Amino acid sequence: MKSKRNFLVFFCFFLIGVHAQTETDIQLAQYYYANGEFSKALIYYEPLYNSSPNKVYFSRYLDCLINTGDKKGAEKLFKKQVSANASDVILKIQFYFFYQGIAEEDKAKKVKNEILKLDFYDSKEVQDIIDNLLAIDEFDWAKDIVDKAKKTIKFYPFELWLAQICTAQGDKLKALEFYLQVLSKNSSMKEQIQLEIAANFDFSKDSEELKQVKNRFLLAGQKDPSNTVYAEMLIWFFLQSKNFSAAYQQCAAYEKRIQGDGQSLIDFATTCLENNEFDLAVKALNEVINQNLTLKIEAQQWRLSAYFKQVTSLRKFTQDEINAIIADYEQFLSQNDILRYGSDRIVLEYAEILGFYANQASKAKEYLEKKVVENGITDMQRAKIRLKLADVCVIMDSIWDASLMYMQINDAFKFEPIGNEAKFKNARIFYFDGEFEYAQSQLDVLKQATSRFISNDAIQLSLLILENYGLDSNYDAMSAYAKSELLLLQRRYQEAFQWMDSISIKFPQSVLNDDLLFLKGKAFMQQGAYDQAMEFFQRLVSTYPTELLADDALFQMAKLLEEHYKDIEEAKAVFLKIIDKYPGSVYTEETRLRLRRLRGDILPD
Repeated sequence: MKSKRNFLVFFCFFLIGVHAQTETDIQLAQYYYANGEFSKALIYYEPLYNSSPNKVYFSRYLDCLINTGDKKGAEKLFKKQVSANASDVILKIQFYFFYQGIAEEDKAKKVKNEILKLDFYDSKEVQDIIDNLLAIDEFDWAKDIVDKAKKTIKFYPFELWLAQICTAQGDKLKALEFYLQVLSKNSSMKEQIQLEIAANFDFSKDSEELKQVKNRFLLAGQKDPSNTVYAEMLIWFFLQSKNFSAAYQQCAAYEKRIQGDGQSLIDFATTCLENNEFDLAVKALNEVINQNLTLKIEAQQWRLSAYFKQVTSLRKFTQDEINAIIADYEQFLSQNDILRYGSDRIVLEYAEILGFYANQASKAKEYLEKKVVENGITDMQRAKIRLKLADVCVIMDSIWDASLMYMQINDAFKFEPIGNEAKFKNARIFYFDGEFEYAQSQLDVLKQATSRFISNDAIQLSLLILENYGLDSNYDAMSAYAKSELLLLQRRYQEAFQWMDSISIKFPQSVLNDDLLFLKGKAFMQQGAYDQAMEFFQRLVSTYPTELLADDALFQMAKLLEEHYKDIEEAKAVFLKIIDKYPGSVYTEETRLRLRRLRGDILPD
């Protein structure tokens, strides 16, 4: 019994020793391989492969043999691996490429013929084979594989493979022909085809090639007028090319042709809103409303939202214009009890226009107070209305009433984005009141918020406090700065500028000088005075390029160039500057998204 126990102990130690040795061999093999010492790595990879002939060891062992000039050894290894994996076509293609590399043309041809004798039943396998063949520029062979697959794989759009081959050969227009053939058989593949075409063609510049693309869509539609997918593709083409007027003409004609419910016009309008094409958005929505299409009420809501975005984005409007917009909201809201149908967007937009842009905060407050106690609405809707009501209270300088509401919303929705938003806005109330340390403690929690926008806002305000407050001598300057921010939020611009100017006079050596430039830029932007706003942002970037707000100023400049000056190329240049010079900026993610949109890339929903 004792001897048996001793044997088991010995056997366990033996296994541990073998395992330790194997681990050491693997580490040494990886070390020598990574350093290009293939002859030394070979010593370890040969036994590792023999004991476990997986793909990793095979690939490394093969590399070592080839790099040490052992062609025979490499060929022998390939034959062994192929024999053990007879169904692995990709491995056989690699074997073919190996023979090509050592000028063994007859042997390479033999491997190729063996592959061509195979039948294929799995479309994924065919795709992998084509990918590997195109990687070694075997275009004709890839076509032969497609021809073989067509005989055995039914109901698969093999034209996609042919298009892929044409693209690899550089013949993008020929690839387009194959894509159109796919659409003629299966219009449900429209979005996939759009992604493929967008990857192949540059829509940011008007070119002869793009004209050819448009003409191919038109010709396909003429040949098969009953298939509406070509009209849809043409609309998509004009949107990608930023030719919104042409897209509208196509979209309106398409809607009439299919006697639709208005959805395509609404989709077009929302795309226009994303690109600040307000007039065309309203025109498309009016088409749905005037024709009394099924989605008329939805179109009316989107038209109001178009007005809202126009007011809040352009910030330039006459009193008559703002009064007309308010009248449209009131007419719609009087006829549609939209809160009962789960739509709170229009209610919140209407209140924001009243309180923030029409100088009718009291009316906005009264309206929201009625809405917040309505029966039949969800808790989330009620919370959104209370949040907007608190915002209006801030405008009316009832900041502690607002603070109470923010706290109540945060308590009720601690783990929801709206709760974090309320918590941030409440922290900002204490910041406005000069309670910087308490505000900072709340912001520290919000830096980890799941909402990127709340997290970024919390980080920005936290950094402002950390950078500019700490010494007793800074308190008065910071208090005056916070007061200026509150006045700007309340649209009391003349008072805000007086407070900002007082900081420069009383504290000429203040570390807030760059912050003041940024705040003045924001103030002018808020009033629609974009030239003055650009001037202050440019001064900040040129005078304080290493300060915390330099990337903020660049981001605002890029937005102005894109949205208001319509200088797309210059906007892209400024966005790229943010990525290049300020890689740690909180705006990096949004900057990349905006760049992709400006380039015409298809963005995920």
